[in-house]
Amino acid sequence: MKVLFATSARPTHYFPMVPLAWAFRAAGHEVRAAGQPAITGVIARSGIQPVAVGPDRDLLAIRRKLLALPAADEAAPSGYTDDAAGAGALAEMAEAVDAMTDDLVAFGRSWRPDLVIGDPMSPGALVTAGVLGVPSARHLWGPDTLGSAEGAAELPGMPGFLGMFERHGVAVDGDPATWTLDPAPAAMQPPPAGSTLPIRYIPYNGPGAAPPWTETPPERPRVCVTWGLTSNDLGGLTLFLVPQVLEALAGLDVEVVVAATPAQRELLGPVPPSVRVVDNLPVHAVLPRCAAVVHHGGALTTLTAACYGVPQVALTQIPELDLNGERLAPTGAGLHLTGTSIDVPSIRAAVRSVLTGQSFSDNAARLRAQMLAQPTPAEVVARLAG
Repeated sequence: MKVLFATSARPTHYFPMVPLAWAFRAAGHEVRAAGQPAITGVIARSGIQPVAVGPDRDLLAIRRKLLALPAADEAAPSGYTDDAAGAGALAEMAEAVDAMTDDLVAFGRSWRPDLVIGDPMSPGALVTAGVLGVPSARHLWGPDTLGSAEGAAELPGMPGFLGMFERHGVAVDGDPATWTLDPAPAAMQPPPAGSTLPIRYIPYNGPGAAPPWTETPPERPRVCVTWGLTSNDLGGLTLFLVPQVLEALAGLDVEVVVAATPAQRELLGPVPPSVRVVDNLPVHAVLPRCAAVVHHGGALTTLTAACYGVPQVALTQIPELDLNGERLAPTGAGLHLTGTSIDVPSIRAAVRSVLTGQSFSDNAARLRAQMLAQPTPAEVVARLAG
């Protein structure tokens, strides 16, 4: 069969779908992944054949409007607020999300896929499936409400959502997705809808070689510090807390590894000789031998740490990342600090707690076991292709 994936122009939205795309290919199916031109290189480097659809849209710039955040290279302006900016930015986001739909539908009519799968920011995948009369799946990238009955019921009210379908003559009655694929463990999600299928989260944080030291047991507890992409790309100087994290860790008897992008390294400034800063190191390559991880609350980082049973400290400053921390904390596998509760003393206390508290290690191990019990991508392929 032919399987078409569709992704928004954010690598972190695409990465969770990659293992499923690989599983379809390994089972002998034809696979394509469509996205705006800016992400086709990311798709190609994952080993999947890309298809460019629509013009590029700067989703981050629109997201900053919604959150009233400064650009990535700016400090917070006077009167900074994280309140939503209003209906204008929401309409602009809906237009940007819809920008690739026409080309995606056109490619679908030409290539004739038997199944269409998209991330939550790619409703064009569901439109295309509706036009072609084939099944569709929404692939979540982390903790969300869209896999629940309540979340699916909210979809028609999202700005521009129904218009995307109406424009292509597709009637919508309830959730247009045949299935919702959910990689998050049950402990971090609301009760699922009947159409939700669990899928094991397989860590893929992009390509990259792992240095030999990542395979060597550390002499002291290893703490990974990573700030992902979302916080830094959205807020830049405003939301980049790694310098404060390093200050907090300076008084602890730990080995510190910072997994950074080249742009983040520039924001770090001088670091102590005892801190190892590594550029473009996929976080899945370093976490297996870590005793703890401190991060920005991104869904992929949260799930990757959970997959390896690593206790976490999530420092969140954006509503969508707050959700990940709020879902993590009740599992007992980590701690969540947000907003004004984040400072050097609170970070140090949180890291010390997850390193010394046996309950955090035990709960992280239980969360890992729950994730490993979910169906593998290969098993999900058999279900979707059956």
